Amino acid sequence: MAPPRSRIVALVLAGTCAIVCGCSSSKTTGHTSAAPSPSTSVDAGAQLVQKYLDAVNALCDALLPKVVAVTNGGRLDIPLKDFFAQLPAHAKLRSDFDQALARVPVPPQAQDKASALAAYIRFANQLDAKRLAAARAGAAAYAKEISAELTSAADDPSIAARNAAGFHESCDAR
Repeated sequence: MAPPRSRIVALVLAGTCAIVCGCSSSKTTGHTSAAPSPSTSVDAGAQLVQKYLDAVNALCDALLPKVVAVTNGGRLDIPLKDFFAQLPAHAKLRSDFDQALARVPVPPQAQDKASALAAYIRFANQLDAKRLAAARAGAAAYAKEISAELTSAADDPSIAARNAAGFHESCDAR
């Protein structure tokens, strides 16, 4: 779920105010302070984190409709032949996303958020690997794996942690 626009606007305004108010042209012994005030540093850090979240969420938001289109609605419980038919295009979308994600700079202040996303991606990769292995084992194994995913995967703590970190639910597409 996207953060409310009012929260983003408030963060931007607070950061702008802190930067403008924090700048001073006072001249004391000819030295100027290069270190920002603590509140300015916090606000700038929050802006960097938000910029990171916005960039990743934009990637997720762009990925979701592509995955839905390739997977005929994003359903998991599809015939095995359909799974294999869509697999190359779906794998390419995941790979392209991962490459784009790797190009998004992670500020030090967002390391915990990046870690939450990485944990979710590991979880998603494990699901993808289990699904593929089951599909290769045949229709019965595939149906059993899909049933297991539909009943328990949504409860994985990595999803809740990812969402709590500020990432959109559209990141489920990854």
